[in-house]
Amino acid sequence: MDLTPLHEVEAPNEMRRRVHRRRRWSVLVIAAVLIFAMAFITAQGLRNATLFFRNVDEAVEQRSELGERRFRIQGRVIPSSVKSESGLTTFEIVHNCVVASVLHSSDPPELFSSPWIPVVLEGHWVDGEVETVAGIDTHYFSSDRMLVKHTNEYASANEKRITDEPPEGFLDQCSFEVPAAAS
Repeated sequence: MDLTPLHEVEAPNEMRRRVHRRRRWSVLVIAAVLIFAMAFITAQGLRNATLFFRNVDEAVEQRSELGERRFRIQGRVIPSSVKSESGLTTFEIVHNCVVASVLHSSDPPELFSSPWIPVVLEGHWVDGEVETVAGIDTHYFSSDRMLVKHTNEYASANEKRITDEPPEGFLDQCSFEVPAAAS
């Protein structure tokens, strides 16, 4: 009986090297994919974290510097200005007697219907003449994301920001009148 192999058998060391080489490439590819995924997630998180917000008066004052960059704007919704049509909601927000017109393109939260509700909107300035309660403006704020204040935790953590109820004399220093909300 002849036990010699019909083909030449590789040396065991050569087989080990080949297996280790394949395994090394697999580990490198998996590591590269994981590093890329972590970098992508980190970049997305940083992008969201760098969206700063301004009160309406600051945003209007810094409009030329902000340009068309995305940012967050904060103010109180003027109840009489809210109009919804074809999935778009238009309204005006006010802070320190400065008014900005808003075109919001997604569904507002349920609490949005509360009078003088404080909101933080995410979007950017757009050129376009609009009429507000304070007069004609050359820009409006195009928003696609809205945050509405609704908990006491928010109020205690941000007590220097806008509160639920407009303070006594909220619009006394303003040079414009706000029409009463339609019932």
